[in-house]
Amino acid sequence: MITIDGAIQSDEITIACYINEVPLFLETELVRLYDTLYSSLPFFKVYRSTEQLSSYVAWCGNQPTTILLFKFRNGRIEVLNEMIEIDQAELDRFARYMFAKFSSANIISFKALKTDTHRFSFPIQKCYANDTYVITLPATPKEYTAALGKSTRTGIRYQMNKVVRDHPSFTSRFYVNEEIEEQHIREILKLSGVRISSKAFNFSHDEKRIIRLAKMCGLVNVLFIDGRLCAGSVNYRIGSSYFGAVMGQDFAYEKYGLGKLTIYLTICESIVRQGKRFYLGGGPFDYKSRMLGVQHEMDRLEIYRSYGKLMLNFDRAAKTVIDGYVRQLNVWLHKHEDKLGAKFVLNSYYLWKNLMKKDQQS
Repeated sequence: MITIDGAIQSDEITIACYINEVPLFLETELVRLYDTLYSSLPFFKVYRSTEQLSSYVAWCGNQPTTILLFKFRNGRIEVLNEMIEIDQAELDRFARYMFAKFSSANIISFKALKTDTHRFSFPIQKCYANDTYVITLPATPKEYTAALGKSTRTGIRYQMNKVVRDHPSFTSRFYVNEEIEEQHIREILKLSGVRISSKAFNFSHDEKRIIRLAKMCGLVNVLFIDGRLCAGSVNYRIGSSYFGAVMGQDFAYEKYGLGKLTIYLTICESIVRQGKRFYLGGGPFDYKSRMLGVQHEMDRLEIYRSYGKLMLNFDRAAKTVIDGYVRQLNVWLHKHEDKLGAKFVLNSYYLWKNLMKKDQQS
């Protein structure tokens, strides 16, 4: 490999690094490459700080093959891209380039990715980060409905017929981006918060950020009865992928299963709008499998310049291991949240999170 005008070139790959810069063309290229919310500029702008954000781009010919946005501070390169799959050769190339370019960098951190690290060039730590359930969408809503299990399909049809029979004014409407009414989102978040908090821990959504992101790439489904919002969901679209974010339903209409109907109607609408994938998010909820979601697990990855640097950062390495076990414990607790001991631990955890959030805001 040779260096030419600040870029590294091989026979097929050219690598460029834009320090404290995110070129405009990267927004569409990120969508083309990863097609995921958590590696998109709208998400970074709302949920991450874009100050002093730099860009790594590997080119094959005139087309990028890898784009990773990162921050470098205190000897650590923090990659913002999440929930993506990276080929090991690409990841190895990135690590070698970054350690060569930033001589004081000791660690490269990924929050959530899928990759093979067999015979990797550098010492690594790899532990469970999170998961998500993904539905591969067929060409039509009819095909999707037919693919559902018989009991799920029958249940949806029964609940839909029942709510229409009992409430002829029942309607489902979709709004995108600037069409979205902020009040609709607030009401959906409130309904969602009430349901989550009913499990005995105080919970609140980040309303401002959700509204801001929805205005940029949102798809909001609102269910009305007699002109009143009775259920709904906030979703996002990046490229050909849709992402379910928040779902809320009024307790008064619980017998109609409006939560399940909201999700089903949103998935069907995503298909109509040429969606290829629908992300149901993480968490061990049975309905996600029944709606044809397939679990995709992601790992946290820490890459060290050397074993010596790993030992010098032993405190961080230990924290990474502990965090991985805590995440796995959190998944187990949610699977068994009806048990008294698990419920107590979950309540304590969410109480601590809310106290930390208030402390950060004050």
